[in-house]
Amino acid sequence: MIVFSEVFLSELVGLPVVDRDDKRIGIVRDVLAQFGDQYPRVTGVVVKRPKDLPLGVVVIGDIDVIGRRMVLTRNPAEHIAIASLRQNDVLMARDIMDKQIVDVDGARVVRVNDVKLARMEGEVRVIAADVGILGMLRRLKLLPVVRVVADFFRIPIPDRQIGWNYVELLEDETKRAAISIPHSRIGELHPSDVAHIMSQLASEKRQEIFAALPDRTAAESLHELEPKIQAYLLTTISSKKALALLDRMPVDEIADVLGDIPFDRSEELLRLMKPRKVAAVRKLLQHSDESAGGLMTTDCIKFPEMMTADQAIQKLRELAPSTETIYYLYVVDEEERLRGILSLRNLIISAPDTLIRDIMKKHLITVTADVSQRKVADVISKYNLLAIPVVDAENRIQGIITVDDVMDYILPPISRRKREMLG
Repeated sequence: MIVFSEVFLSELVGLPVVDRDDKRIGIVRDVLAQFGDQYPRVTGVVVKRPKDLPLGVVVIGDIDVIGRRMVLTRNPAEHIAIASLRQNDVLMARDIMDKQIVDVDGARVVRVNDVKLARMEGEVRVIAADVGILGMLRRLKLLPVVRVVADFFRIPIPDRQIGWNYVELLEDETKRAAISIPHSRIGELHPSDVAHIMSQLASEKRQEIFAALPDRTAAESLHELEPKIQAYLLTTISSKKALALLDRMPVDEIADVLGDIPFDRSEELLRLMKPRKVAAVRKLLQHSDESAGGLMTTDCIKFPEMMTADQAIQKLRELAPSTETIYYLYVVDEEERLRGILSLRNLIISAPDTLIRDIMKKHLITVTADVSQRKVADVISKYNLLAIPVVDAENRIQGIITVDDVMDYILPPISRRKREMLG
């Protein structure tokens, strides 16, 4: 069994490789790793040999000790078969260090400054990525000096390591290493976290991750991104994929996204969508982005005032799965004019034969489609509402605006800046 505890790759590179007779074979240039397991397995040490010989690999089975001062082989040099590097070999220093990775636990994109190796179940494994200043200082051989100064002035140096089980590789540009990128792990994150990750990446990498996401996650993440990124992503995927995503989005979010992409692409997608949803989207697109009409969704539940509580509950079971929000239920007369608002609580606790007009709240707080977003935010904040109906001059309900739609106006300035930084 190999004698080894743990070491950083930057500490290993440059160490002499000697045989058991103390004969020098070369110096460590890199380590070879096999990906596929949760913690990649180190399969060999890449050695720079003398006399202009090409780089070679001493396989892990020929190594007896990996220490902080040298790498020692099991057999004499003449009995060690030095393997050649292959095109698809993954070298940790060459192919991983300085590359971007996703910390799927912290939902952030970071750059690898160093790699930690340790023995695990009798094998040498890659166990962590160092993404902090310690890793950079270690590579520059400045860590001992900086530690002395930091200790003298009592300045803590943060240690930022990410366990490899929380790492997902992003960059594969070297073409020399066939590194698998299991984007399914990113797809398991919250859509806001996925959007945060994609907002930090280059365009081509965003496209790669976005295309690999499940439709539901992709749809929910799309609306969390900045308009320019939304437009880019929606123009890089097939019409079939775009329609699958739009079909999973509420009509107000569809209108927001389509309003930011080129007109021709927007019209193409609208022609392929279901007629009923197209009508609702086109209605929303008529309103200014800065108005209540631009914020609202037409996806709300309306009940006739002569319906009983039991009938309303039965109808709600049919409608709720496809409705964006059911904070409130809206009661209308025969001409679709808004007469009252009904809370789920009152509906559930009422006797089955009670008419909903008798339990609805008749004091209405509404806005019209042409009022500003600021006004909408002020009203929602003032009355502590979860949603507010948008009505026309005849008091016919046109749609609703939910509290999350006006979050940027309700949040205090500092919180708003933090939200913007998160994408």
